[in-house]
Amino acid sequence: MELSLLLAKCIGLYCLILSISVLLNYSRIPLIVEEFMQSDATIYLASIIALIIGILILTIHPVITDDWRVIITLFGWSAFIIGIVHLLVPELALRIIAFVADYRLLFSLFSLGVLACSLILLNEGYDIMSKFQ
Repeated sequence: MELSLLLAKCIGLYCLILSISVLLNYSRIPLIVEEFMQSDATIYLASIIALIIGILILTIHPVITDDWRVIITLFGWSAFIIGIVHLLVPELALRIIAFVADYRLLFSLFSLGVLACSLILLNEGYDIMSKFQ
């Protein structure tokens, strides 16, 4: 459980910062995605980083439960799958990225979902709600 709490804090903070950044830079997202997609080296590096993060999380936290800890495992699986798809089938990955970036509402909804997950993880990791009771 201590490992879950540590991962909840780390992943929660990461997702909070990332989702707020995406929501605040909403109008720049298509430009950022377009620039990202033009660099094979950047895509390859991002894929390797995602794969490493996914492997690490799945190795140290292979927890499938019906509580908040499953978010950590799903984050690990997502990173793992994204890394694999980007490395093995980069054309498909680029089409998916372009599709999501073209539909800003979809991208914003995804960012709001990530924000909600980060708040759940941060609440569990730091026990925030109990401090308000």
